[in-house]
Amino acid sequence: MKKPVLVPTDLTDVATKAIHQAGIIAKKAGTSVSLLHVLNEKSPSREDAEKQLKIEAERVKELTGKVCEILLMEGSIFEVIPQVTCDQGFDLMVIGTHGIHGIKQHFMGANILKLVNRIHAPVLVMQKDSPLMENFRTLVMPVSSHVDFHKEIDSVLFFTSLFGTEVHLYSIYKPGFEWPEQTLKNIEDAKSTFESNGVTLIRVKEEQKVFSQGYAKQTLLYAGSAGADLISVMSTPSDDYYYFAAADKEALLLNDLYLQVLCTG
Repeated sequence: MKKPVLVPTDLTDVATKAIHQAGIIAKKAGTSVSLLHVLNEKSPSREDAEKQLKIEAERVKELTGKVCEILLMEGSIFEVIPQVTCDQGFDLMVIGTHGIHGIKQHFMGANILKLVNRIHAPVLVMQKDSPLMENFRTLVMPVSSHVDFHKEIDSVLFFTSLFGTEVHLYSIYKPGFEWPEQTLKNIEDAKSTFESNGVTLIRVKEEQKVFSQGYAKQTLLYAGSAGADLISVMSTPSDDYYYFAAADKEALLLNDLYLQVLCTG
């Protein structure tokens, strides 16, 4: 990764944690961090916002050894952040979410899913109580039927290349249910790609134990039992599971294990 890691910040504690996590990743990748604050009616003055950003930027510089860029813009986070990410070609974003509570300008609840769905680059989402990770040792990657699942494979490969992460390629089998052909193809593509890149891969096939509309609850149970540090997910709903996918993905993003979630849109 040659581009900086982008961190949109609303100047709160969870954003500070996301900045620190981005610094850890950037240092490992040998790159820098860029901070973005979108000014709105709830923001401090431009001068105060810039002052806070400069303090954060100095901390990042101390961690990474590289200058941390500051971006101050006005508008809607749902327009500005995707546009900046696209225009400057960032390879990774790290962002904090306040969950289902917070004031209007915060990245809260379903809004975080709405936002990451508009980002072309992988987005690492963390919550206020998510631990800072110096090393992502184990990643749970639920299989899906997305035709562009290869993009998620590439996102995961980035983390495995930096941290030597072990990947658990996870699926749930429901009796009487046949997986779509695209899902089967995605499984084989993932296995082939990871194995050819020397990634430690564990293929996990569990029978359905949790009877719910989606897959999030059982996936999180497995992630907890496996001691996972990270979950990877396609953030956009697939055609096959569109009717429940958004709620399922929000449950993963706001999980009670406080695991960080790598989203590919």
